[in-house]
Amino acid sequence: MEFEAFLSHWQATKNVSPQTIRAYRSDLQFFEAFLQQEGTRGIEQVDHGVINKYIEYMKQMPNPRFGRTGLSDASISRRLASLSSYLEFTRATSNHQLHNPMLDFTRRWSKNDDPKPIEEVDLDRLLSGVTSLRDRFLLTLFVATGLRVSEMYQLNRDSITIEEEVGDIGDVRVLGTGEVIGKGNKKRRFFVDYETLRLYAEYMATRADETPALFLSERKQRMSVRAMEYTLAAWCRKLSLSHANVHRLRHSYATRLANANISSLILKDLMGHTSLSTTQRYFKLHDTTLARGYFSAMEFLRTGS
Repeated sequence: MEFEAFLSHWQATKNVSPQTIRAYRSDLQFFEAFLQQEGTRGIEQVDHGVINKYIEYMKQMPNPRFGRTGLSDASISRRLASLSSYLEFTRATSNHQLHNPMLDFTRRWSKNDDPKPIEEVDLDRLLSGVTSLRDRFLLTLFVATGLRVSEMYQLNRDSITIEEEVGDIGDVRVLGTGEVIGKGNKKRRFFVDYETLRLYAEYMATRADETPALFLSERKQRMSVRAMEYTLAAWCRKLSLSHANVHRLRHSYATRLANANISSLILKDLMGHTSLSTTQRYFKLHDTTLARGYFSAMEFLRTGS
Protein backbone atom coordinates (compact mmCIF):
# COMPACT_ATOMS: atom_id res chain seq x y z
CA MET A 1 0.00 0.00 0.00
CA GLU A 2 1.23 3.47 -0.89
CA PHE A 3 -0.42 5.94 1.43
CA GLU A 4 2.05 8.83 1.81
CA ALA A 5 0.35 10.77 -1.00
CA PHE A 6 -2.95 10.38 0.83
CA LEU A 7 -1.42 11.61 4.09
CA SER A 8 0.14 14.63 2.37
CA HIS A 9 -3.17 15.49 0.74
CA TRP A 10 -5.05 15.05 4.02
CA GLN A 11 -2.63 17.29 5.92
CA ALA A 12 -2.75 20.00 3.24
CA THR A 13 -6.53 20.08 2.77
CA LYS A 14 -7.78 19.34 6.28
CA ASN A 15 -5.17 21.34 8.20
CA VAL A 16 -4.82 18.57 10.77
CA SER A 17 -2.09 18.28 13.37
CA PRO A 18 1.07 16.17 12.96
CA GLN A 19 -0.28 13.90 15.71
CA THR A 20 -3.37 13.17 13.60
CA ILE A 21 -1.22 12.33 10.57
CA ARG A 22 0.87 9.98 12.72
CA ALA A 23 -2.31 8.27 13.89
CA TYR A 24 -3.55 7.84 10.30
CA ARG A 25 -0.17 6.44 9.23
CA SER A 26 -0.17 4.01 12.14
CA ASP A 27 -3.73 2.87 11.33
CA LEU A 28 -2.87 2.24 7.67
CA GLN A 29 0.38 0.44 8.52
CA PHE A 30 -1.62 -1.73 10.91
CA PHE A 31 -4.07 -2.65 8.13
CA GLU A 32 -1.22 -3.28 5.68
CA ALA A 33 0.35 -5.73 8.14
CA PHE A 34 -3.03 -7.47 8.48
CA LEU A 35 -3.31 -7.83 4.67
CA GLN A 36 0.16 -9.36 4.50
CA GLN A 37 -0.76 -11.79 7.26
CA GLU A 38 -3.90 -12.78 5.35
CA GLY A 39 -2.03 -13.11 2.04
CA THR A 40 -4.05 -10.33 0.39
CA ARG A 41 -1.85 -8.64 -2.19
CA GLY A 42 -3.54 -5.31 -2.83
CA ILE A 43 -6.43 -3.05 -1.90
CA GLU A 44 -8.29 -4.17 -5.04
CA GLN A 45 -8.90 -7.46 -3.20
CA VAL A 46 -10.34 -5.75 -0.13
CA ASP A 47 -14.01 -6.70 0.04
CA HIS A 48 -16.68 -7.28 2.70
CA GLY A 49 -15.11 -10.59 3.68
CA VAL A 50 -11.70 -9.00 4.26
CA ILE A 51 -13.23 -6.20 6.32
CA ASN A 52 -15.21 -8.67 8.43
CA LYS A 53 -12.02 -10.61 9.12
CA TYR A 54 -10.22 -7.37 9.93
CA ILE A 55 -12.86 -6.37 12.46
CA GLU A 56 -12.80 -9.81 14.07
CA TYR A 57 -9.01 -9.69 14.18
CA MET A 58 -9.09 -6.35 16.02
CA LYS A 59 -11.70 -7.69 18.46
CA GLN A 60 -9.65 -10.79 19.29
CA MET A 61 -6.04 -9.56 19.15
CA PRO A 62 -4.04 -9.54 22.40
CA ASN A 63 -3.94 -6.13 24.05
CA PRO A 64 -1.48 -6.60 26.94
CA ARG A 65 -0.85 -2.89 27.30
CA PHE A 66 -4.33 -2.48 28.74
CA GLY A 67 -4.58 -5.97 30.22
CA ARG A 68 -7.39 -7.22 27.99
CA THR A 69 -8.21 -8.90 24.70
CA GLY A 70 -9.16 -6.87 21.65
CA LEU A 71 -9.27 -3.19 20.80
CA SER A 72 -12.04 -0.95 22.10
CA ASP A 73 -14.97 -0.11 19.83
CA ALA A 74 -13.64 3.46 19.61
CA SER A 75 -10.23 2.24 18.41
CA ILE A 76 -11.82 -0.11 15.88
CA SER A 77 -14.04 2.72 14.63
CA ARG A 78 -11.05 5.03 14.21
CA ARG A 79 -9.02 2.46 12.27
CA LEU A 80 -11.96 1.73 9.98
CA ALA A 81 -12.52 5.45 9.40
CA SER A 82 -8.84 5.89 8.47
CA LEU A 83 -9.09 3.00 6.03
CA SER A 84 -12.30 4.33 4.49
CA SER A 85 -10.76 7.78 3.92
CA TYR A 86 -7.74 6.18 2.26
CA LEU A 87 -9.88 4.00 -0.02
CA GLU A 88 -12.01 6.98 -1.06
CA PHE A 89 -8.88 8.99 -1.85
CA THR A 90 -7.45 6.14 -3.93
CA ARG A 91 -10.73 5.69 -5.82
CA ALA A 92 -10.95 9.41 -6.58
CA THR A 93 -7.34 9.91 -7.65
CA SER A 94 -6.07 6.74 -9.31
CA ASN A 95 -8.53 3.85 -9.40
CA HIS A 96 -12.09 4.87 -10.29
CA GLN A 97 -13.20 1.22 -10.38
CA LEU A 98 -12.18 0.62 -6.78
CA HIS A 99 -15.07 -0.25 -4.48
CA ASN A 100 -14.97 0.96 -0.89
CA PRO A 101 -16.61 -1.80 1.16
CA MET A 102 -16.26 0.39 4.24
CA LEU A 103 -19.30 2.39 3.12
CA ASP A 104 -21.47 -0.58 4.08
CA PHE A 105 -19.98 -0.74 7.58
CA THR A 106 -20.43 2.94 8.40
CA ARG A 107 -23.60 2.65 10.43
CA ARG A 108 -22.49 -0.28 12.56
CA TRP A 109 -19.11 1.24 13.41
CA SER A 110 -19.93 4.92 13.24
CA LYS A 111 -18.20 6.96 15.88
CA ASN A 112 -20.23 7.59 19.00
CA ASP A 113 -19.66 11.26 19.79
CA ASP A 114 -21.59 11.29 23.04
CA PRO A 115 -19.39 12.51 25.91
CA LYS A 116 -18.12 9.74 28.18
CA PRO A 117 -17.01 11.37 31.43
CA ILE A 118 -15.61 9.20 34.18
CA GLU A 119 -18.10 8.72 37.00
CA GLU A 120 -17.39 11.22 39.80
CA VAL A 121 -16.88 8.52 42.42
CA ASP A 122 -14.33 6.77 40.19
CA LEU A 123 -12.63 10.05 39.35
CA ASP A 124 -12.27 10.86 43.04
CA ARG A 125 -10.85 7.39 43.72
CA LEU A 126 -8.39 7.81 40.87
CA LEU A 127 -7.06 11.26 41.75
CA SER A 128 -6.85 10.48 45.47
CA GLY A 129 -5.35 7.02 44.94
CA VAL A 130 -2.39 7.94 42.72
CA THR A 131 0.72 7.95 44.91
CA SER A 132 3.24 9.18 42.32
CA LEU A 133 3.44 12.98 42.48
CA ARG A 134 4.20 13.27 38.77
CA ASP A 135 1.29 11.03 37.80
CA ARG A 136 -1.14 12.70 40.21
CA PHE A 137 -0.23 16.12 38.82
CA LEU A 138 -0.50 14.85 35.23
CA LEU A 139 -3.98 13.36 35.68
CA THR A 140 -5.20 16.28 37.79
CA LEU A 141 -4.00 18.73 35.15
CA PHE A 142 -5.99 16.85 32.50
CA VAL A 143 -9.16 17.21 34.57
CA ALA A 144 -8.43 20.83 35.53
CA THR A 145 -7.69 22.12 32.02
CA GLY A 146 -9.49 19.88 29.52
CA LEU A 147 -6.32 19.68 27.44
CA ARG A 148 -6.07 17.05 24.74
CA VAL A 149 -3.24 14.57 25.19
CA SER A 150 -1.45 16.05 22.15
CA GLU A 151 -1.66 19.46 23.85
CA MET A 152 -0.45 18.10 27.18
CA TYR A 153 2.56 16.65 25.35
CA GLN A 154 3.56 20.19 24.26
CA LEU A 155 3.82 21.63 27.75
CA ASN A 156 7.15 22.82 29.09
CA ARG A 157 7.96 23.59 32.69
CA ASP A 158 7.50 27.32 31.97
CA SER A 159 4.24 26.90 30.00
CA ILE A 160 2.12 27.75 33.04
CA THR A 161 2.22 31.37 34.20
CA ILE A 162 1.02 32.12 37.72
CA GLU A 163 -0.69 35.45 38.25
CA GLU A 164 -2.47 37.20 41.10
CA GLU A 165 -5.76 38.98 40.52
CA VAL A 166 -7.20 41.44 43.03
CA GLY A 167 -10.98 41.44 43.30
CA ASP A 168 -13.33 44.37 43.84
CA ILE A 169 -13.25 43.93 47.61
CA GLY A 170 -9.49 43.50 47.80
CA ASP A 171 -9.52 39.71 47.79
CA VAL A 172 -6.60 38.06 46.00
CA ARG A 173 -7.10 35.17 43.60
CA VAL A 174 -4.22 33.10 42.24
CA LEU A 175 -4.60 32.06 38.61
CA GLY A 176 -2.61 29.81 36.32
CA THR A 177 -2.70 30.39 32.56
CA GLY A 178 -0.98 29.02 29.49
CA GLU A 179 -1.24 28.51 25.74
CA VAL A 180 -1.10 25.44 23.52
CA ILE A 181 -1.46 24.77 19.80
CA GLY A 182 -4.74 22.88 19.37
CA LYS A 183 -6.57 21.37 16.43
CA GLY A 184 -6.18 23.22 13.17
CA ASN A 185 -2.90 24.66 14.48
CA LYS A 186 -4.86 27.28 16.42
CA LYS A 187 -3.57 28.78 19.65
CA ARG A 188 -5.75 28.06 22.66
CA ARG A 189 -5.55 29.55 26.12
CA PHE A 190 -6.09 27.34 29.15
CA PHE A 191 -6.48 28.04 32.84
CA VAL A 192 -5.32 26.20 35.95
CA ASP A 193 -7.09 26.38 39.31
CA TYR A 194 -5.37 27.05 42.63
CA GLU A 195 -5.39 23.45 43.95
CA THR A 196 -3.78 22.18 40.76
CA LEU A 197 -1.20 24.96 40.96
CA ARG A 198 -0.24 23.69 44.41
CA LEU A 199 0.46 20.26 42.88
CA TYR A 200 2.42 21.99 40.12
CA ALA A 201 4.61 23.72 42.73
CA GLU A 202 5.14 20.46 44.66
CA TYR A 203 6.08 18.62 41.49
CA MET A 204 8.46 21.33 40.25
CA ALA A 205 10.20 21.29 43.64
CA THR A 206 11.27 17.70 42.87
CA ARG A 207 12.82 18.62 39.52
CA ALA A 208 16.57 19.12 39.77
CA ASP A 209 17.14 18.71 36.01
CA GLU A 210 17.19 21.39 33.31
CA THR A 211 15.06 19.52 30.76
CA PRO A 212 12.41 21.96 29.45
CA ALA A 213 9.58 19.39 29.18
CA LEU A 214 6.97 19.60 31.95
CA PHE A 215 6.52 15.84 32.19
CA LEU A 216 9.47 13.47 31.99
CA SER A 217 9.56 9.74 31.39
CA GLU A 218 11.53 7.32 33.54
CA ARG A 219 14.40 7.87 31.09
CA LYS A 220 14.31 11.63 31.80
CA GLN A 221 12.98 12.45 28.33
CA ARG A 222 9.78 14.26 27.35
CA MET A 223 6.90 12.00 28.30
CA SER A 224 5.25 10.67 25.13
CA VAL A 225 1.54 10.64 24.33
CA ARG A 226 1.60 6.86 24.56
CA ALA A 227 3.25 6.99 27.98
CA MET A 228 0.58 9.38 29.26
CA GLU A 229 -2.15 7.04 28.04
CA TYR A 230 -0.41 4.07 29.60
CA THR A 231 -0.02 5.91 32.91
CA LEU A 232 -3.78 6.37 33.24
CA ALA A 233 -4.46 2.77 32.21
CA ALA A 234 -1.92 1.46 34.71
CA TRP A 235 -3.43 3.41 37.60
CA CYS A 236 -6.93 2.29 36.66
CA ARG A 237 -5.76 -1.32 36.89
CA LYS A 238 -3.89 -0.74 40.13
CA LEU A 239 -6.90 0.93 41.77
CA SER A 240 -9.35 -1.67 40.38
CA LEU A 241 -11.16 0.93 38.27
CA SER A 242 -12.68 0.39 34.84
CA HIS A 243 -10.31 1.17 31.99
CA ALA A 244 -10.43 4.80 30.85
CA ASN A 245 -8.49 6.66 28.20
CA VAL A 246 -7.16 10.18 28.70
CA HIS A 247 -9.79 11.71 26.43
CA ARG A 248 -12.42 10.77 29.01
CA LEU A 249 -10.64 13.09 31.44
CA ARG A 250 -11.35 15.89 28.95
CA HIS A 251 -14.98 14.79 28.86
CA SER A 252 -15.06 14.93 32.66
CA TYR A 253 -13.66 18.47 32.59
CA ALA A 254 -16.36 19.70 30.19
CA THR A 255 -19.20 17.86 31.91
CA ARG A 256 -18.21 19.24 35.30
CA LEU A 257 -18.21 22.80 33.97
CA ALA A 258 -21.53 22.30 32.19
CA ASN A 259 -23.07 21.14 35.45
CA ALA A 260 -21.62 24.20 37.18
CA ASN A 261 -23.78 26.36 34.86
CA ILE A 262 -20.93 27.68 32.73
CA SER A 263 -21.98 29.44 29.52
CA SER A 264 -21.81 27.18 26.47
CA LEU A 265 -19.98 29.96 24.60
CA ILE A 266 -17.30 30.13 27.28
CA LEU A 267 -16.96 26.34 27.37
CA LYS A 268 -16.65 26.30 23.58
CA ASP A 269 -13.57 28.52 23.76
CA LEU A 270 -12.12 26.65 26.72
CA MET A 271 -12.44 23.34 24.84
CA GLY A 272 -11.10 24.76 21.58
CA HIS A 273 -14.17 23.67 19.62
CA THR A 274 -14.91 25.21 16.23
CA SER A 275 -18.62 24.43 16.42
CA LEU A 276 -21.01 25.29 19.25
CA SER A 277 -23.00 22.13 18.53
CA THR A 278 -19.96 20.09 19.56
CA THR A 279 -19.87 21.90 22.90
CA GLN A 280 -23.58 21.54 23.51
CA ARG A 281 -23.24 17.75 23.66
CA TYR A 282 -21.89 18.23 27.17
CA PHE A 283 -25.02 19.96 28.41
CA LYS A 284 -26.86 16.75 29.27
CA LEU A 285 -27.03 17.81 32.85
CA HIS A 286 -26.97 15.66 35.96
CA ASP A 287 -30.26 15.12 37.77
CA THR A 288 -29.05 17.24 40.70
CA THR A 289 -28.38 20.16 38.35
CA LEU A 290 -31.77 19.78 36.71
CA ALA A 291 -33.47 19.60 40.10
CA ARG A 292 -31.63 22.68 41.34
CA GLY A 293 -32.69 24.63 38.28
CA TYR A 294 -36.29 23.43 38.55
CA PHE A 295 -36.76 24.28 42.22
CA SER A 296 -35.05 27.65 41.80
CA ALA A 297 -37.45 28.50 38.99
CA MET A 298 -40.46 27.30 40.98
CA GLU A 299 -39.38 29.38 43.96
CA PHE A 300 -39.10 32.40 41.71
CA LEU A 301 -42.63 31.80 40.38
CA ARG A 302 -44.01 31.31 43.89
CA THR A 303 -42.53 34.47 45.37
CA GLY A 304 -42.62 36.57 42.25
CA SER A 305 -39.06 37.77 42.79
